[in-house]
Formats: sequence, structure tokens, C-alpha cells
Amino acid sequence: MKKLYFLFFLIFTSTISHSQLSSSFIVGGDLDKFYPVTFYDGGWAYNVPTNLSLGRSNVHGDSSWRGSLMATFNFHVTEWGNHSEFIDANIKPASSTYGSQTNFIAAWKDASVSNSERRIIIWLRGGSTTYYYQSNYAVNPLIYDGIQNALPYNEVNGPAHSFKTTVEEYAITTGTYQNRNAYFAANVGIGTTIPDEKLTVKGKIHTQEVRVDMAGPLVPDYVFANDYKLKSLQEVEDFIKENKHLPEIPSAKEIEKNGLMLAEMNMSLLKKMEEMTLYMIEQNKKIENLERKIELISKK
Repeated sequence: MKKLYFLFFLIFTSTISHSQLSSSFIVGGDLDKFYPVTFYDGGWAYNVPTNLSLGRSNVHGDSSWRGSLMATFNFHVTEWGNHSEFIDANIKPASSTYGSQTNFIAAWKDASVSNSERRIIIWLRGGSTTYYYQSNYAVNPLIYDGIQNALPYNEVNGPAHSFKTTVEEYAITTGTYQNRNAYFAANVGIGTTIPDEKLTVKGKIHTQEVRVDMAGPLVPDYVFANDYKLKSLQEVEDFIKENKHLPEIPSAKEIEKNGLMLAEMNMSLLKKMEEMTLYMIEQNKKIENLERKIELISKK
């Protein structure tokens, strides 16, 4: 009989541990601030990721036209040095047409890099805003809004975190964010687990078009200004003989060492093309002048 009771107990506790958990919480503070809310990685001990869904279906929740949100976080934390850690976030912020607030999530990160707390942080908009959640394991949200829990939130053996007033760049737009190193969330890697830029791709990129915003190098139309000092062809020839590459164009060794910056290189090549056009115009004038002189000599 005892064995039978024990078997029922195991089945019951197993069902509770693996059932979907759902509840809600409210983030206080100011509406224009995002406060750290920590979530426990309940699936860690079961060797599986924790799946957390955050939502606000009703755009009028808490106040008229407050805004809506759908987001999922699939995560597995570090806990000191267990490097299967990741936070995969799929964010669906509201359209500005349907609510005054288009962003409810400002950032997220792993908070267990130097401890065994097994928690991640998600910065959520305050102002007595209600969030509904569902998870496959217990996540036990703790809200650090200065009301329910004091600010800042202090990671064990780690930094302190207060509210944010702006949304991090990676959390602004709708999309899926695969983040192996959650504490460097602004960098995303494809084919690499060590992204060193906003987007690092290890391999080829196949696309139909690439658009580059010209916030860096100037478009070299200044070459056509009247006061532009164009090098003589003799100066260009002397430079090439000495350096084995064009002026203002990096050498093969420099490119091999530092890579190729497409926007910068395209502007440099455009500048050379514009200078070449000026040389051609100048040479054409000389040729026309010679032709006139030959024609005069021929008539004489």
C-alpha cells in the first residue's frame, strides 16, 4: 500500500513540475521607465530550456490605449560557467496606431554569470502596467520597481541594475533575437558564438539588395568643386611607382589585415572615378587643341 501511495505521489509531483504555469504581475513606478524584473530558470535542473511567454492582449489594459504586447523568451542560464547559456527572444511590440506605448520591453540579460541564482533580467515598462505570463516551469518573477522590491537590483557577485529610460537598439523592432552571450545582447552572431559587431556572419550572405546609410564617409562630389586641387598625372604616377597602389586606396596588405569597409571603399573608388573623369576631360581638351593646330598647319 505504501508503494502505491508513493507511486501516486511521484506521478502527482511530476505532473505539477511539468505543467504549464500562468499568472500575472504589475510593474509599478513611472510609465516612462523600464524596471528590472527577474525570472527564474525553472527548467535548468531538468536539463531543458525554460519557455516564458509575456503578453498584454487588451490594448486598453490598465488604461485607455495603454498598448499591447506579445513576447516569448526561450532561455537557459549560465549559472557560473555552464556555457550552454542562451536567451532567444521573440518580440512583437504594439503598433503605434493601437496604443500610446509601442514598447514594453527595453532589454534583457543573463543575471547568473557569477552566481547560482539561475535568473535572467527583463526590463519592463512601469506605470502600474499589468503583464500576463505562462511558462513550462516555475519562473517566480521578482519586480524591482522601488515599491515591491527596492532598486537597484544587485546581481550576486555582479553589477547593480536600475531602471532604464530608453529601449536598447536590439529590442526596438519586431523580430527574433538569438543571443548566446546574453550579457552582450546588442551583438548577434550567425555561424559564430563570438559576435564582435552588431551582426557578425561567419560565411556568405545571399541577398537581393544592400542599403547603406551614409553617416560616415562623405560622398566625394567635392571633387568637382572649382577649388579642388587635383593631383597631376605625374604625381599619381610617382605615387604608384613608390607605393604600388592608388593614392587614398588601402594596399592589399592593409585590406588583408583590417578587412574591407564597404561604404568607405565605395566612396574612395567613386572619388577615383570622378578624378579620372576630370583627367579625361582635361586630356580631351588637349587633344581637341592639338587637332585644331594640326588642321591649321595642314591648311597652310
